[in-house]
Amino acid sequence: MAVDFVPVSLIGVEGGNATRISRFANYLRNLLPSSDPVVMEMASKAMGHLSMAGDTFTAEYVEFEVKRALEWLGADRNEGRRHASVLVLRELAVSAPTFFFQQVQPFFDNIFYAVWDPKQAIREGAVSALRACLILTTQRETKEMQKPQWYKQTFEEAEKGFDETLAKEKGMNRDDRVHGALLILNELVRISSMEGERMREEMEEITQQQLVHDKYCKEMMGFGAKPRHITPFTSFQSVQPQQSNALLGLLGYSTPQGFLSFGATPAPAKSSLVESRYCRELMEERFDQVCRWVLKYKTSKNPLIQMTILNLLPRLAAFKPPTFTDQYLPDTMGYLLASLKKEKERTAAFQALGLLVVAVRSEIQQYLTKILEIIKAALPPKDFAHKRQKTMQVDATVFTCISMLSRAMGPSIQPDIKELLEPMLAVGLSPALTAVLYDLSRQIPQLKKDIQDGLLKMLSLVLMHKPLRHPGMPKGLAHQLASPSLTNIPEASDVGSITLALRTLGSFEFEGKKRHSLTQFVRHCADHFLNSEHKEIRMEAARTCSRLLTPSIHMVSGHVVSQTAVQVVADVLSKLLVVGITDPARSIYIQLSCN
Repeated sequence: MAVDFVPVSLIGVEGGNATRISRFANYLRNLLPSSDPVVMEMASKAMGHLSMAGDTFTAEYVEFEVKRALEWLGADRNEGRRHASVLVLRELAVSAPTFFFQQVQPFFDNIFYAVWDPKQAIREGAVSALRACLILTTQRETKEMQKPQWYKQTFEEAEKGFDETLAKEKGMNRDDRVHGALLILNELVRISSMEGERMREEMEEITQQQLVHDKYCKEMMGFGAKPRHITPFTSFQSVQPQQSNALLGLLGYSTPQGFLSFGATPAPAKSSLVESRYCRELMEERFDQVCRWVLKYKTSKNPLIQMTILNLLPRLAAFKPPTFTDQYLPDTMGYLLASLKKEKERTAAFQALGLLVVAVRSEIQQYLTKILEIIKAALPPKDFAHKRQKTMQVDATVFTCISMLSRAMGPSIQPDIKELLEPMLAVGLSPALTAVLYDLSRQIPQLKKDIQDGLLKMLSLVLMHKPLRHPGMPKGLAHQLASPSLTNIPEASDVGSITLALRTLGSFEFEGKKRHSLTQFVRHCADHFLNSEHKEIRMEAARTCSRLLTPSIHMVSGHVVSQTAVQVVADVLSKLLVVGITDPARSIYIQLSCN
């Protein structure tokens, strides 16, 4: 398809000659509208790239395209034009905010035609454009400026969606209008609470890694079958948060191919974490009204309304925790606990519950028993290994919910979380599991030993296909001590799972005596994975060996150590040197040099 070439061609278009840029602009202009939504999505993104060409072209180009899109929105309904308009407006608001801001009032005057559109894709596209514009207006707020009317105008539009009389008069579908109104409120609350968004972004990034991991594993296997026991899900709005370096090391999937370049960290996306002082004031005044609107529709049968409510309730809890806890927490928890029992809503409900727990913290104590019962039911039972079934589908959001519980409750929840460790490990290795174990070891230090033991046993089964045997332990004892649930974990044979295991081994914070058990892993990785036919495995093996070997090198150079330890260091260093020199993938040499 010709449009596939356009975004690639626009790379480096800055400073290009006017004729070439104009030709691209006309080509893209002729693609919209299109009967193919994918073409419109790609064309609008290309237009965003083109708007960054610079010089006088950008100002004229953005003005023309924004005005054309707004004219299409204000005219009689044309489905293709409306859809194209909201996509273009979103991209231009992100890519050329300075010039887009000059058209901001006409934008607010016309965007709601699309928000009330009967087609879901157009409504959601319009709200996505609204979000981009709200970020833009927030970034341009100053203390000296007159109080802007955009937020009040937006709130009043949302209010219309709950007006039953108005909906009947205009002959519009009630559920569509309520859905649109809830989407608007979601954006107003989002832009009013920067702190409330931080945890959400980090959680959504973790769950997004599971999607990428599963996708990569399926591509490598070539059969489309799920390689792990985790059921991934698509997050509401996934953006790149500022993660800690340690967690980034564990969640190293950020490229389209599924793997982060060795030794690198993901390029941070342009932050969307902003807070409007004026919008916050407005939402504080209307907070009770908004909560009543949202909870009024919790019994709706419409799945779009249900998903939006699950998205919105944790935001409201984070916006004003004391007020929400006192007046709306009982109704909200009753709704969430009921949603967790419904298969279609369970994924979003676990995500909402985790975020709500972090918002209200210790106030969740009275519901803790019920929450833990539902989590236990979602994990493999203790006798799972003795049953004939080999796999059990576990939603990735179960793990993120456990992680959020630990952040909210801290060490006080240690006995309950300890009971969950074995069932969690029985599921098998995944980005979501690795992330929650990392979180638990930090939030509940008393569990660090149990977590490290369980993780090393799992990695031994995945990478070495045998139970973990600590130095000096009799061979037969290792099999006797192996957990039945862990021995049920299948051996990893796909590239994605092996690479994840290697990354976890090299990045997880193993401490104390556990580091002594890593010697056998270093030797095994050097012997079996440095020469793998798959570049990704070789790269991760080199990285893991380098990291695990570093403490041993310092020990050998500064202390009297056993001849065995010296020999392991020498053997692995020799293999790393050979790989660095002879491997056809030059990136491995570069990465080894950086270590």
